[in-house]
Amino acid sequence: MYATHSSPPLLLKNIPYFCAMNQLKIVAYCLSFLLAINQVQAQSTSFDCELTRSYINQNVGQWGGFVTKISHEMTVNPSPELLFTRMLVRHFYIAQLLFNKGSSKAISAQMAGMNADLDALEKIPLYTPHCLAFRATLNSYSALNNPFTAVYYLPKSFSLIKTAVEQSPLSPYAWAEYGNLEYGYREFLGGNFNDAITYYKKSLALFEQQKANTPCNWYYVNTLLFLAKSYEGNKNYKEANVVYDRMLQLIPTYEAILRWKQNNVQRMTK
Repeated sequence: MYATHSSPPLLLKNIPYFCAMNQLKIVAYCLSFLLAINQVQAQSTSFDCELTRSYINQNVGQWGGFVTKISHEMTVNPSPELLFTRMLVRHFYIAQLLFNKGSSKAISAQMAGMNADLDALEKIPLYTPHCLAFRATLNSYSALNNPFTAVYYLPKSFSLIKTAVEQSPLSPYAWAEYGNLEYGYREFLGGNFNDAITYYKKSLALFEQQKANTPCNWYYVNTLLFLAKSYEGNKNYKEANVVYDRMLQLIPTYEAILRWKQNNVQRMTK
């Protein structure tokens, strides 16, 4: 239903023209963009490993507490890194609340907080390339939180995510969020997960190129997990288990993976 990105982004199509007009300016822009992306991946916060432990123990439902803790830390030690982390934590917590039919009031409060975090992050050049993708996700959450608005917010979310990957093709977050939207769409309406797999693989490759594939990068771990789940959605259980093995190499204590792998082995023997 939604076209994949088989053609180059608009910026790449027009590079010969722009270079002819002002080659040095284009080179400087490209270098600064690459530097910004790499700096985002290199920076972390004191909460990352704690969040990863909570994630692999499947305690995302308690991440409202992390929002509070990070907010408190920001009053003492405000930083863009903490702001970005809080936005991501809100993102995952909203998804958990929606999945478990949490309080609409609580969901709305976290969505308002995520929106405010994005407003602030959009003013910080280091994080600007990633923000539009999360705007797309926020629109999809609006649709889920109030189904009467889905006819407006779902198409808008896909329009925004396509623009996000066109404008920021080197952002692993943009491709991961595209994968998340495509995965959710296929879970809801059916069809294969091929596009989600493509987008997740692009995201993971970018994280790995930027040396951000670390055991404490819970967002990277989540992207691996949903790549595996996408293979399962296509009934490709062998490839799903290959991804699970990658996850175990990264985090050997991720015990739930052993159960998911065994389930896939049983499916393959039927």
